[in-house]
Amino acid sequence: MIYVILNIGIALYLTWASFNVNTKNMRNENSLINIVLLSAASAILMVVTMLMVLWGPERFTIFLEHVILFLVGLIYTVIAFYYLSNAVKRNKFMTFLEAFFILLALYISASKIDVVDYTRFDFSASLLFGGELANFFPFTWIHLYIALFIFFLPGMSVLILTLCAENAKSRQAFQRSILFAATLVFAWISSGAILYISQMLPMMISLYTGVLAILVTFMTRVSVQDKIYDSLTLFSGLLVNVMKYALPSAFAALFYVGLRPFYATSKAVYTVVVFAIALLAIFAGRLVAAAFTKLSTFRSASYGAAFEADLAAIDYNDETSDICNKLFEIFQNRANVGSMKVLIAGGNHELNTVFASGGPKPTLNTHDPGLDAIREQGINIFMKNEADGIFALEQKSAEINALFKTIGAEVLIILNEGRHLVGVIALGEKRGGASYDDYDKQVFDKLYSYFFVFGYYMSNIANASVVGTVNREIRMSAQIITSIQENMDPVENPKMDVGYLMVPAHNIGGEFVDLIRLTDTRHIFVTGALSGKGISASMSMVILKSIIRTYLNSTHDFKKLVAKVNQFIRFSLPKGTFFAGIFCLMDFETDTLYYINCGIPTMLLYTRAYNNVIEIQGNGYVLGFVKDISPLLKVKQIKMNAGDVIAITTAGLINSHSLRGEQYGKDRIKKSMTDNYMYSGMRMCSFLFDDLKRFMAKELDDDITVMMIRYLDKDSQTVSDESSELEASGAGTVS
Repeated sequence: MIYVILNIGIALYLTWASFNVNTKNMRNENSLINIVLLSAASAILMVVTMLMVLWGPERFTIFLEHVILFLVGLIYTVIAFYYLSNAVKRNKFMTFLEAFFILLALYISASKIDVVDYTRFDFSASLLFGGELANFFPFTWIHLYIALFIFFLPGMSVLILTLCAENAKSRQAFQRSILFAATLVFAWISSGAILYISQMLPMMISLYTGVLAILVTFMTRVSVQDKIYDSLTLFSGLLVNVMKYALPSAFAALFYVGLRPFYATSKAVYTVVVFAIALLAIFAGRLVAAAFTKLSTFRSASYGAAFEADLAAIDYNDETSDICNKLFEIFQNRANVGSMKVLIAGGNHELNTVFASGGPKPTLNTHDPGLDAIREQGINIFMKNEADGIFALEQKSAEINALFKTIGAEVLIILNEGRHLVGVIALGEKRGGASYDDYDKQVFDKLYSYFFVFGYYMSNIANASVVGTVNREIRMSAQIITSIQENMDPVENPKMDVGYLMVPAHNIGGEFVDLIRLTDTRHIFVTGALSGKGISASMSMVILKSIIRTYLNSTHDFKKLVAKVNQFIRFSLPKGTFFAGIFCLMDFETDTLYYINCGIPTMLLYTRAYNNVIEIQGNGYVLGFVKDISPLLKVKQIKMNAGDVIAITTAGLINSHSLRGEQYGKDRIKKSMTDNYMYSGMRMCSFLFDDLKRFMAKELDDDITVMMIRYLDKDSQTVSDESSELEASGAGTVS
């Protein structure tokens, strides 16, 4: 009965597999599906035959056993020509040969092999040769059947497949043929083991459908495999599968045979014990395999955490060449990258190679058609093999392939600052011939901010015009702050005058102001401070500024924009980073300022009509602490009138102390606004900062950032009708 139960399980699995074959990227799909269906049919027929052995008529049972014998030959014939079809194009001669071997299998199984004992699946056959030849070649038709259909035909087909793949110099096809050969060798070993054991336990031959189940499972997986693995990955994968499947099966089989004498005394106990040992062996095999994959030698497929730690440890105080070599070393050690080039955008619309680990140093146009096609899709990490898988890029596949060929790359990491191209990090083939996979792309995408920092450094800070600067930190500070100011979009609408002031306490900091023009009638203002000090905070500030502009290309909802920025800070910037600030959206058509308070400590409104200053920021939540901040975000609005002034400051201003320990506070800001509201926004910021210096009478303890927004007389305005791309959804009222 144990054989019946096992065969029922095999039949159910193969039936399920026949309905769930993954045909994505499958070669010769119909042939492989036929193999799965035939294997499922043979397993079902084996169950029926075994039930007939117990309760059915003898002649019908013998007939079914002949049919099963024929099905085995048929399946291996189809397998052999499936392998062959992967090597050479199928033609009429191949079809004729396949039909010939199928008929030969039918002839031998039906007329040359006899069933001696149908209850034990015991077969016999006459000798192939008579007379003196029989002494030298004592082989029967059964030997011929097994040698021809199970060993020779599939083995010869795999050999031809391997030779053709090697001559074609296709690493992917060659690897697939090697994997096909490995599955076949496993089937041969399993077949030999079952045939050997069946000499002692004849009913073991009924479990041959289990060999077919494992064989077709691996064949379907290999057929859809389009990645290239290195030798270490293949070896570790083989060991893992041996631990998961082969060793538990062998262990359970040994106990099954060794405990067989107890079957005569207690069938029930024997069955329970064997099943318990088999389950225990499977469970133990999976535990051992899981532990094995965690060994440092074989865990190259989970390098993300170590990769991030190495990138975070790069010291940008080093020489430019040392920094480039360090990044390449990290790619080599963690992602097994074989070569790397760094191309940075310069003058004359050119991308110049500033670092190459080897080979030529190409120069590209920043508007290369292949590169433009990728950037238009908003893709930052692009692999060479993706060109044919994205519908929008299919028409540009030739240009994209030419781009990869020119650079000599397999992966492009495209560094964008909004719509501005900073540069490209081009990764060559992996060492050992492996291909980049989805995990590599996920890691690169997650760590994109680190690559952007490197590209920004190469583009702005490591510029030849500043190489001679003695103090590297001051040089970096000046470069970063200058670049931020230069990349702002000044408010040119005559309705508004905007002034700002940023003063770092120690040459460099994480506070910033950004002005972003959406249309003639809409403008974004961002003011705030990132946690941390020095170079680390300033680099995070540069990244955040760029990401905000990048998100604006695809995000047309004000609230969703802030939510996405929160996720970026949470998951992409160094752990523990948070942003305290404010996002404002000014709509000049309706004279309305929409804003989301993200922890800004001070937002004050001066109204000329009442000559009074009120605090309007309300409650806000800093970005970077929670995964999804959308439920906590509130969009508020202010109706701006002529003469209104809004002051936005970070915590450094109100928390500054005098020599006597007195806090500067908000009241002094209000007084400065009331006294100076008639001046320009920039002068109001200067007056406020001058007052702070007189109050402190010492050096700054913290970074100072101030923004003044003055709304002018709207009767003198000329506003275009251009509509905005960003909608201020969920707008509320001032609390």
